[in-house]
Amino acid sequence: MSTVLEHQVEIDRPVGDVFAYLDDVSHAQDWLYGLRSIEPVGEQVSGVGAAYDGVIVVGVELSTRIECTAWEQDRLIELTSTDGIRNTQRWTFEAIDAERTRVGARVEYALPGGPAGAVMGRAMKPFVGVAVRQTSRRLVRNLEAQAA
Repeated sequence: MSTVLEHQVEIDRPVGDVFAYLDDVSHAQDWLYGLRSIEPVGEQVSGVGAAYDGVIVVGVELSTRIECTAWEQDRLIELTSTDGIRNTQRWTFEAIDAERTRVGARVEYALPGGPAGAVMGRAMKPFVGVAVRQTSRRLVRNLEAQAA
């Protein structure tokens, strides 16, 4: 069974700046709540086919490899797991006007079945909502601080 989380945030920065910040994996630990580590796999670090090994802590520590499966300049970044916990992150970018951007996040994940999945689900539940809110706050704070 999959769990889907969706959230939107508005940022006082042009869409190109916001997209570039999220697309640059070197910034990920600054804004993605619970991210313990992320490392590119290979030379490609952006666009369809770029892959990353990461560890995130949301009540439990989860290791996974993700790959960029969709990428459109200033519009879309989608990352899908290729091992570990099955998950997909879809980030959309919309220019509200020349200086404001709406970022949409859709995260879908599925835990393993049986007792292990049930234990993981109970451990993760209180952290997932916090992670979404904190990630949104960090994105807004970091990007708007760059403009100041």
